[in-house]
Amino acid sequence: MLTYFKDQYTDIATVQQIKPGNAVCGDGHMVIQKGTYTVCAVVDGLGSGQGAYHSTMTALEAVQTYHAESADVILEHCNRALLHQRGAVMTVIKIDYESNILHYANFGNIGFVLFHPDGSFIQPMPTRGYLCGRKSKIKSDKFLYSPGSAFMIYTDGVDRLPPKQALIDQSGLYNVSENVVAAKRFNQKDDATLMVGKFRVPAAVHRG
Repeated sequence: MLTYFKDQYTDIATVQQIKPGNAVCGDGHMVIQKGTYTVCAVVDGLGSGQGAYHSTMTALEAVQTYHAESADVILEHCNRALLHQRGAVMTVIKIDYESNILHYANFGNIGFVLFHPDGSFIQPMPTRGYLCGRKSKIKSDKFLYSPGSAFMIYTDGVDRLPPKQALIDQSGLYNVSENVVAAKRFNQKDDATLMVGKFRVPAAVHRG
């Protein structure tokens, strides 16, 4: 299932696949756009099926409740909410449009890449472990982005990532190319979620 999100500054597309044979997806995602900031979360509940689904929904409810907090604090709330649940791994980013800073927080095997228009990229190593209510040190960082930058957040069910040039060349994501979200990128033995985002380049101002 392909879902689009859009505001003045960012286009975001998310594709999600349920593990074949399951009724529910153990992965989940959320995008909250609030004018001055956007919060993106990708969650992978441990295992698959109902137990994974419930853990994922619990974490996303915490994101919905605490989205005004910093990315690392949002993740801490998710961790507390997952006490007595199976557990989950997740990445949260909070994009501050006023400072052009992307705040990153992670716990567990959820990948993240930030691509810059000049071809450079940032790909932090995910933390080992999973959130289940135990006291845990949340990995957090912050990165500058620029108009034309792009990002990806993805679960371990994504076998083949889209080429970075396909995202950099994409003018917008509402007609995201098949090369970016093709089903062939996903493992057919697991749930999978791929979120891609593109920061808009402001239109040129013409003066008479």
